[in-house]
Amino acid sequence: MMNTRVVPRNLQHSLRVVAGAPEGAPAASANDESRTRAAPERSVLVTHPALQHSHQLALALHERRLLQGFWSGVPIASNGEALPWWLPPSYRQRVRRIDIPAALRIHPARFQIMMRAMSALGYADQGGDSIHRMFHWFDAWAARRVLALRPKAVVAYENAAYHTFAAAKAVGARCILDAAAFHHTTVTELLKPADTPYTAEVNRRKDAEIALADLILTCSPIAADSYAANGVDRARLQPLLLGADPINGAAAAPAERKPGVPRFMFAGPMSRRKSVDLILAAFRRLHAEGFEYELSFVGGVGNHELLKAVQETPGARHRASVPQAQLFELMAEADCLVLPSRSDSFGMVVAEAMSRGTPALVSTQTGAKAIIEAFPDSGWIVEPELEALHGMLRRLLTEPSRMRDARAPALQASREFSWSAYRQRAGKLLEDYLT
Repeated sequence: MMNTRVVPRNLQHSLRVVAGAPEGAPAASANDESRTRAAPERSVLVTHPALQHSHQLALALHERRLLQGFWSGVPIASNGEALPWWLPPSYRQRVRRIDIPAALRIHPARFQIMMRAMSALGYADQGGDSIHRMFHWFDAWAARRVLALRPKAVVAYENAAYHTFAAAKAVGARCILDAAAFHHTTVTELLKPADTPYTAEVNRRKDAEIALADLILTCSPIAADSYAANGVDRARLQPLLLGADPINGAAAAPAERKPGVPRFMFAGPMSRRKSVDLILAAFRRLHAEGFEYELSFVGGVGNHELLKAVQETPGARHRASVPQAQLFELMAEADCLVLPSRSDSFGMVVAEAMSRGTPALVSTQTGAKAIIEAFPDSGWIVEPELEALHGMLRRLLTEPSRMRDARAPALQASREFSWSAYRQRAGKLLEDYLT
């Protein structure tokens, strides 16, 4: 169980449930603890149309001899295992090496090939509809195989569990939904995205998945709150904070800072959801006030207007996605990671940056704020609004020693939120749940 010193009493929808049974479950008695029941070995299937953090959950189950199968659209490989023939050379170096035997894994090529073909042909996507459809095709593909595999429990992911859960129910399996985002109604309220012809169907399936799920895992307490606010019984909700591991392990100590002006960094897809527009507006105001800084954006471009705005912002620059090892080097060189998202169920880059000793400035709508709530000296939390963001950045630029002083606490926090720690929490939670 997590050390209680990282679980403050004042956390909303407390992290005290992250490593235990779902909130609302009855407390274990002495007789319960003395029982020798065990979860059935090789009984849990994990499916995901892409990857996200599903491989870490699958590995957590495999380490406890609970994994019956892991099916993902994006392939992983064991050390020394040959990679699929269809992977382009540029993707081969990005394949995750995870110690899950090939005999337990299926990575159907058709779905990724389909996505890459649509991209290469310039297929006009509207609001991510092509991705949603691919997820639904994968869901139908997995459901047919669930009927043959007959697992005792199935972990499936949001927007790709509709048919899979129906098949799981047909064979008497428990359904565990791993929800990577806030409840879709909360996302709509926060971001007000434009509907597409497929939006209603996507949301209908998400609602059905929630109804079918026996247990719902969320990436943070605030994400669990979004489900509870939309009528989901908290007894079915389980916050399970994610983690991060740098290529060569967490730093033993924060890197020595290179001379120069304060350096800020954003990592991830550039979008309004991640508040890139607010970041740029805040730094343009700071430049007008005479502050010097460096502002780096690293990641894909989801909005080309935002890229143009980066190019027009003094002191800012953009780099395309880089290999993970290089990303961690860039994080180590930054004084502060900036992620004031309008809607972000976790924000894995926060844990990644902290593993290199870099503190983070996040929003009240970023799930990884729970790390800073547990370790208050490791970063800062603001409302996802221009005035609040500008005010905090101004204080950090006025007193840059705040960022230096936060480096050691950030590194300490990262050790509690590594992938190894995540697997311990996730493995124990699911083992207990299935017992």
